[in-house]
Amino acid sequence: MNTIWLNSKTKVPSIAKMAINRDRLQQLLKKGNCTKLSIIQAPGGYGKTTILSQWICKMDEPTSWFSIDAIDNDPIRFWKYVIQSMSDALNNDLATRLFPLFTSHPQSPYELIIDSFLNEISSVKENLHIVLDDYHYIEHPIIHEMMIRFIDYLPNNTRVYILSRTNLPFPLARWRVKSWITEIGFKQLCFTYKEVEALYKKKNILLNGSKLYQDVLDLTEGWVTGIQLASLSIAKDEFSVDKFDGTHPFVAEYLMKEIFETLSPSTQDFLLQTSLLNMLEPKVCNLLTDRTDSYDVLVKLVEKGVFTVRLSSNRPVFRYHHLFADVLQSEMRNKYPEEQVAAYYKKAATLLCEKGDYVSAIELVLQQEIFDLADLWITTYLVDIFTTGQLSTFVRWVELLRTNNYSLPFETLVMYIIALTSIPNLQKAKKLIDELEQRHTVNQWMDQPDHQGVVSILTTLKAYVLMAIGDNLEQMVEIIVKQLTVGRVSSRWDHIPMQYNQFEAKISRTLIGSKGKFSPVEESIGFANFFRQSEFKEQNMMGFSYAVLAEILYEANLLEDAMDEIEGGLQYAYRFQDSGLSIPLYLLKSRIYMTKKQFTAAHAVLDHAMEGVTEWYWIRSLQAMKAHCYLMESNRTNAEIELFKTKRPDMLKIELGQEFWLLIYVRFLLATNDIQKALTIAIRVKEKALNENQISTIIEATLLEAISYLKVDRLELAFHAVHKAMELGSSFGYKRIFLDEADSILLLKKYLTFRQKHSNENWNSVPLSYVEDLLKTKHKMTDESSKGILTPRELDVLQLLASGASNREIASQLFLSEGTIRVYLTTIYSKLGVQSRTQAILLAKEWNL
Repeated sequence: MNTIWLNSKTKVPSIAKMAINRDRLQQLLKKGNCTKLSIIQAPGGYGKTTILSQWICKMDEPTSWFSIDAIDNDPIRFWKYVIQSMSDALNNDLATRLFPLFTSHPQSPYELIIDSFLNEISSVKENLHIVLDDYHYIEHPIIHEMMIRFIDYLPNNTRVYILSRTNLPFPLARWRVKSWITEIGFKQLCFTYKEVEALYKKKNILLNGSKLYQDVLDLTEGWVTGIQLASLSIAKDEFSVDKFDGTHPFVAEYLMKEIFETLSPSTQDFLLQTSLLNMLEPKVCNLLTDRTDSYDVLVKLVEKGVFTVRLSSNRPVFRYHHLFADVLQSEMRNKYPEEQVAAYYKKAATLLCEKGDYVSAIELVLQQEIFDLADLWITTYLVDIFTTGQLSTFVRWVELLRTNNYSLPFETLVMYIIALTSIPNLQKAKKLIDELEQRHTVNQWMDQPDHQGVVSILTTLKAYVLMAIGDNLEQMVEIIVKQLTVGRVSSRWDHIPMQYNQFEAKISRTLIGSKGKFSPVEESIGFANFFRQSEFKEQNMMGFSYAVLAEILYEANLLEDAMDEIEGGLQYAYRFQDSGLSIPLYLLKSRIYMTKKQFTAAHAVLDHAMEGVTEWYWIRSLQAMKAHCYLMESNRTNAEIELFKTKRPDMLKIELGQEFWLLIYVRFLLATNDIQKALTIAIRVKEKALNENQISTIIEATLLEAISYLKVDRLELAFHAVHKAMELGSSFGYKRIFLDEADSILLLKKYLTFRQKHSNENWNSVPLSYVEDLLKTKHKMTDESSKGILTPRELDVLQLLASGASNREIASQLFLSEGTIRVYLTTIYSKLGVQSRTQAILLAKEWNL
């Protein structure tokens, strides 16, 4: 089912004929053209929407408008509407390009959505305007965080307007210092004497003497709605300075006594019954009220100024002022019996659901605590809720029902666990899994035939959660083996697309990669072989099993075996068109070529991968790896170019898998001798990885931290850092991560010497045999790879060089000119990655040449 878009929510509200021009406010908005954000904040009824509608209507530039309701308090729904409205304003396929970020599972990270949106609008040549009306309905902290990020990195061609009744939870002080915001508050929005006079004259309300204009202004304190209410009273000759009060409670009473009760009983019933609807469409109103004249009633309400707004001049869609709707709903509960109120809620919700707006329907019945109907609709639309990415809304519904002790179906609870893993809230997910297992001991629900599909999903979920939190991995393996033995059970969730990696450059950093907690190679190979004979062999999950094993084999220094796994995984990546699988595999493949000093092949792999990808975050990772390749070739210029090709709001902020980019940037800083900056970034990455328990990143960042200390001769800190890295490395079988760094051999040698001279139990957590094995492997790799890239004649030159021969003596013995020998030496230095004659001689002596 496709999401039902209410176009009326993304249209600029039409301007009432009675609205006056408020030039002073227009001038404030005009002066704010150079700022990122215009905030119009005041209590309800101060004319915020009207003044901005007037301003926007004068624009000849793309403008998106989003009228927010309480139901939009969901990050996915909220940002889909923002993006859809901008897509409509630009008349392009912006929404089509960005909406896939919302439908992946696990749920896409919110920074990814914002940065991708920023990337799109920054490429537009025109000036853009984005209006968010009634932002005070937003309470979700994630939406606030996303909005802060959006404003922080807003491109120069875009201006945002936020209309709200309440204070905004944004860093306004910081933004004020930077001159980013224009603020219009209730003091500026308050009517002036001249504006009251202009409004009343336009309404043909003539007061006897200027004192009454001032009385209205004083009593209402310039509140626009109060002035409007006063005008209605004046028109009926019922205005009295002594009786009229502009405070909010009195206005609510006034709306009932002086507006609502003056209407016909038929209109009153219409208002009460339709007050449940956020958007008033005549066809729906007719069905709800059993009338045929809803359009005429709504038009008359607009004409009378009964706090009813027509949202579009092209379509008959209306809404009540929120204050008015609140008063009407309160009166409905006072006037009708509880059973009748429930019946109205149920009827309105049913109509919305039949129309396709099941989200609004569920919200309504939950407000009235009609939990059985909410449960029915949640179950009916559960698949659609997931495929449209409305997981936060779903979580809120489930938690409300559970708070009220409503017993939900097992399928809903299992999907709730999936939503919790996507948020992620793994501990809460684990607790609910335990709860469902305990319930099985009471009623054996897992044994019932109609629950087998859900039980199968729950079993897989348990293994997934155990793997993600690193709790009892042996039980996780046992569960998966048992699950594979039993086989897959069919359910309605079989064809729901699953995406296991959205943006990580290493599969080991994902939950399916167990965040780098590698099992021993033999166990991993055995499990993979068993897994590949199961019913899962045709699913995308199988491709990720190839990728995980490839990374394990690479770390174990089994490069050819790793390459075989890469090719197997790429077959699945091609079949399922999954960049989250293919890009990490290409990165690993290029890394293997780099270890063999086959740099041309490494660049070719990365260039090929670049051809088929458009997402900036994948392009960033591929460019970072190319930079790494150039660093290994001692080409710092090209490395720097590649690192900074993809512009980002904050290149040094640790987020969205940017750890991969940052750690390569650290290597660049080390190569350019900017040690302090390299150290700072390495520590920041390490701290974030520690918080997330990302094993491979902890090891890599800590090792680079140790190398940074080594370069400034702070050996004690270097030894402590590399020791911490090797504690994890030895526990999970990491080798290559230590062998790939240019300065690791020197660091490991110094560390080993230190350990041999200082006996201390605190160091025993890293076996000396592990360090010795790393050094032996490094020497063997260096010998094999370096010797292999030198031609026989180059080896002859290097052997004579190591014997102490001068260039002239080498030329004489090989019957070559001295110029030719110099050319040979330059080539040899480049191939070996050394900078001088002395370094080449030392290396040759290590090879016993």
